[in-house]
Amino acid sequence: MLRTGRKWSALVIVLVMMAGWYVGSCRNVDAYIMPAEQLLGLMANNFSRFKTVVLTQSTQLMNAEGDNPAMTFEEKVWIRSPGSSGSQVVSETEGQDMSIEDIRAFRLDIDSSYRHLLVANSPKNLSLLLTEWGIDPASVSLTRLDGIIAYCIGKAPKQGPRLLIEKERFLPLLLAYSAVLDTETRNVEVRFKDYRKVPQGWFPFRIEYCLDGEPVEKYFLLEAKFNVPLPSSTDGR
Repeated sequence: MLRTGRKWSALVIVLVMMAGWYVGSCRNVDAYIMPAEQLLGLMANNFSRFKTVVLTQSTQLMNAEGDNPAMTFEEKVWIRSPGSSGSQVVSETEGQDMSIEDIRAFRLDIDSSYRHLLVANSPKNLSLLLTEWGIDPASVSLTRLDGIIAYCIGKAPKQGPRLLIEKERFLPLLLAYSAVLDTETRNVEVRFKDYRKVPQGWFPFRIEYCLDGEPVEKYFLLEAKFNVPLPSSTDGR
């Protein structure tokens, strides 16, 4: 009986050690953080077929005193890979006594370089974009945004320039950086929402643009065309 008890004790110890090793191994796997270049490559795969994009969107200019839009209008946006874009107001909302020129004058100055994330790009070009935005590619961590697990390239949330990429599908969720707008340095934050599957990949059907923590423009996608000829002229936005 004594020998049998010792055998069982030894077996229990071995099983406990094996369980500890297995749990520790799982934790090490979960703790693995991909380098920025690999993350950017996986993200770029989602947009690799988009050489040109032509969008029709409903644009809302937000009221400074709340979330209600100050005005809404239709806008055409076009993006060419790897780094050019433009837009043009095509119609104002019915019932609004404002011309297209009035709308342009009312809009705040914004930086539209975020659009370049949504077309075909190489990891090298994306790394250059991160550098231009002041994002440190050597800093990568895991975080959450609205309950979604994401990789954070750059500083930790709310601490500096950063790009958040959804962990499951490798889609950009948030881009934050500083930009000089109207001769003033502003904190820019762009949120990409409502991703939908399209024949060529994924595309966000809602985008929110914030300055210094306040939403100033919201975009709701009405129509998207990919790899089509672009308009011959733009307004430079």
